Amino acid sequence: MGFDALAYAGMIVRSVKSTEREGKAAKAVTASATYDTSIEDLWEAVTTAARIRRWFLPVSGDLKLGGRYQLEGNAGGTITACDAPRH
Repeated sequence: MGFDALAYAGMIVRSVKSTEREGKAAKAVTASATYDTSIEDLWEAVTTAARIRRWFLPVSGDLKLGGRYQLEGNAGGTITACDAPRH
């Protein structure tokens, strides 16, 4: 059984909204999908560098509240909100 990347991509819901960050205009980008897994497994998949690499990009840094991260060859930033295992 193969993986149908186009069908999968079509199931992702994306949105962009205008917002404000530190007194400046900014854009917030959200992508969401539904997975058949437990909340604990999903939390680990989005907060553990080795698992993030499997579905997105390699990431380095301090992956906890207040920590800085860097996506390999891409964006980086600071983790400003974290409420395990839901936000």
